[in-house]
Amino acid sequence: MSENALLMRTWSDGEAEIVRQLLDSYGIPCQVVSDVTHTVLPISVDGLGEVRILVAPEDLAAAGDILAEHRRDGLEIRSGGIGEGPLSEPGEES
Repeated sequence: MSENALLMRTWSDGEAEIVRQLLDSYGIPCQVVSDVTHTVLPISVDGLGEVRILVAPEDLAAAGDILAEHRRDGLEIRSGGIGEGPLSEPGEES
């Protein structure tokens, strides 16, 4: 089995979780790896708080394209399942 490839680095557990769930929704498994347990030691000095997202080498290009597309267009907040419209703005009726 080949070693996983580095997709991205972040210092945010929240961003790492969003990326993990996004890739999962496209059927791309990934690993979220850090050198420290952030709930015990939430630091980001000298790269210690770095979180790495790894994917299989054969998924690297597709995962990179997915991230690039979502970063360029932004993530639209939806109220529920696929095909439903975005949430209403405050003061608007649904």
